[in-house]
Amino acid sequence: MKQKKLISLALASILLLSGCSSKTVQKDGKDVVASIDDVSLLADDLYQDLASSTQGKQALFSYVLDQLIRNNFPANDDMEENADEIVENIETNYQNQYGDSAEEELQSALEASGVEDLDEYRDSLIQSLQYAEFLKDYINDHFDEVFEDYYQQASPRMVHIIKVSMSDPENPTNEENDKLKEVQSLLKTNKSFEDIAYDYSDDENTKSAKGSLGIIDANTDLSSTYGEEVQTAARTLKEGEVSEAIQGSDGVYFVKCTSTDQESIKKELKTVDVDSPLLTYDDYMVYLAFNTYEINYHDDTIKQTIQDIVDENLDIRNDLRKENS
Repeated sequence: MKQKKLISLALASILLLSGCSSKTVQKDGKDVVASIDDVSLLADDLYQDLASSTQGKQALFSYVLDQLIRNNFPANDDMEENADEIVENIETNYQNQYGDSAEEELQSALEASGVEDLDEYRDSLIQSLQYAEFLKDYINDHFDEVFEDYYQQASPRMVHIIKVSMSDPENPTNEENDKLKEVQSLLKTNKSFEDIAYDYSDDENTKSAKGSLGIIDANTDLSSTYGEEVQTAARTLKEGEVSEAIQGSDGVYFVKCTSTDQESIKKELKTVDVDSPLLTYDDYMVYLAFNTYEINYHDDTIKQTIQDIVDENLDIRNDLRKENS
């Protein structure tokens, strides 16, 4: 892929503190970024501190990455609308759940997550969508390579489920028990698992899709919705296998691994959107994507510090791949 260029990225702005004037103040020929009780904080010293500590190095990388994404994937109308929709849904859910105390409860939840208010949360959503576009761009340009790694590392498979709801699975009613037995009998016939799910499953999330959970991999969390045993079955069943009855908190589940075929899964994931597991399976993809950009730095020390961070993380990624091979 032809490398993209981010021309003359100005790192100096990370050093600007609130209250500084637009003029450059100097002392003994060196730039001053802040003064406290007549003690000057010099740009050279701040650069040195940032470039020598682990946290400072990561802060520098994060800043450069943020500027790169902002310049190449600016917020657009779709991102704004998506963020507004999510915020509106959150407000509606809190209003439905808490009534008159909804605003107070929501504010408490926002602060607990490190966000000051909904405006700041909305901004973070937009930034997340920009970050997703950054990764999507890399994945689309390297799809075969990324998918091959994903298939090897995450063990994806297509999974379907059937749920028989029970108010108390330990003591099912006669009607609930009859339905369970009927489903178990049908699973021994030639009727497909998918058709049984469509006709009998009580799971509102998957019933209309014939029980399909889509593509499940080693990183997919099913436990919060269906329980640990369902998650384990979904991750470990071989292609074509159907689990025994799995008792959950609100019913009994049957799980089937429909396919582990690499080409079938690849076809399903060919269109990369913000919900694609390809965006989230690899914590180190950000460094691979970062390396495809040519950045013009103004400071050789900063340039080397950033490159060292990227190289160190890619070395860790390579070591992990060797361990899992």
